[in-house]
Amino acid sequence: MINLRSALGARFTIAVVVISLFAFMFAVTGCEIQDLGITESTTPPQNEASLSLSSQSSVPANPPAWSATTLYNRAGMYVTHNGKVWVSQWSITRGAEPGANSWNGWKSAETGSTDKANPKPWSASITYNAKGYYVTHKGSVWVSQWSITRGAEPGANTWNGWKQVSVPPKWASVSTASSRSFAINDKGELYGWGNNYNGRVGDGTTTNRSTPTRVGTASDWKDVSASLYHTLAINENGELYAWGSNNLGALGDGTTTNRSTPTRIGDAADWKRIAAGRRFSLAVNTKGELYAWGRNSYGQLGDGSTTDRNTPTRIGTAANWTHIAVGRDHSLALNGKGELYAWGFNGGSGRLGDGTTTNRNTPTRIGTASDWTHISAGLHHSLALNGSGELHAWGLNGSGRLGDGTTTSRKTPTGIGTASDWTKTSAGGAHSVGINSKGELYAWGLNDYGRLGDGTTTSRKTPTRIGTAADWKIVSGGRWNNLAVNTKGELYAWGHNYAGQLGDGSTTDRLSPVKIAHP
Repeated sequence: MINLRSALGARFTIAVVVISLFAFMFAVTGCEIQDLGITESTTPPQNEASLSLSSQSSVPANPPAWSATTLYNRAGMYVTHNGKVWVSQWSITRGAEPGANSWNGWKSAETGSTDKANPKPWSASITYNAKGYYVTHKGSVWVSQWSITRGAEPGANTWNGWKQVSVPPKWASVSTASSRSFAINDKGELYGWGNNYNGRVGDGTTTNRSTPTRVGTASDWKDVSASLYHTLAINENGELYAWGSNNLGALGDGTTTNRSTPTRIGDAADWKRIAAGRRFSLAVNTKGELYAWGRNSYGQLGDGSTTDRNTPTRIGTAANWTHIAVGRDHSLALNGKGELYAWGFNGGSGRLGDGTTTNRNTPTRIGTASDWTHISAGLHHSLALNGSGELHAWGLNGSGRLGDGTTTSRKTPTGIGTASDWTKTSAGGAHSVGINSKGELYAWGLNDYGRLGDGTTTSRKTPTRIGTAADWKIVSGGRWNNLAVNTKGELYAWGHNYAGQLGDGSTTDRLSPVKIAHP
């Protein structure tokens, strides 16, 4: 609702409620145009009551994005003049940058049940400037602007167009490894920081970075996955890029040459999922096909051999893979049926989850459940969530990283606690982190360097609440550190920081989440 209060007094009020007089030509869920309350300036000019945003924080947290190419007609502001009700009209072409040509003027409207604004007549001769309707387009926030002259009949000349609003970018995707971190903001820009040996940060240098540093100039990045030695990323076009150490062909470009900037891998443009492991990589395309490349000494590629591959190699014939995760030398995957598969190094702890300690060089079904929804692989252990929001863990359990209250390793998926509201998990080096449906953050396992984030260095054998915030959305566990993003798009980091991998401008370890400034 937009309230316009005249400098002459409270006698005249125009209450604005955004309602639609026109049906969408095509329905698109979650893509509504929002209006925002505005306040009159404290010292308006004598001949003008100027209204503006009270503060930058007033911008909606998640303005709807324009993405399709459907024309939308909307109506919003109601006033009366000489006994007649008028309504403002405008339209937008989804996918097009906001422009003044999206204003359709004023239209005489019938009063009735739809007249929720209870408009008041214009009678003074004061001009009002206002802002109220917010949308996002390509990562930028735009606000509609208009003005009215009280006492004059509404006309198309009261439209002032759209103006871009300066809003700090929000972090949308993060990934951290042992000594390096990456994040993508809502503008599609990629940033990296931490250990830059062999160009692992991707900025074309080998200089360590202790704050987020822009990687290239592209602004269409969609997802990123970091490992100990190399990093993978895909853009909005579905193109795959890799950089860092290329030992054993982990980058997939057909060579073993290190790359200090993102390098295009192949010519496919349909990649959807990526996962970077220790000198090997996995990826799934939009067809649901699984590919792997790099080190294969334990069968972690899943092609039935232990032969290294330096280009993406199709794994099996299945075309229904939906999720992938990799640990140090083992791989996990889910298919469209909710079935869980694992392969690679199984170790004495049974990190594959098949009840044995036998290595597997092809995807092997784990159990009989078919309701798995989320997976994560750590250095020597694995985590998974089922459709009921229940957490399961298996593999090495040193320092209680599985979260079952013991240090006993588990060779099959083992239920952790009684909670059934888990939404995200991430397995780190010797610890685990997770978020529940309330937005609460939990951590457990080894706590050296403060990697759990509870302000101590005491290890925890069961999920332990971290702080009091209840707005966490994304979390990524590294070998000794973690990254997390809240619903405001703010980035936090904690744990070991010897190479600047937390991004706070120092190399000081942090025992609790520290906010990381956006450049």
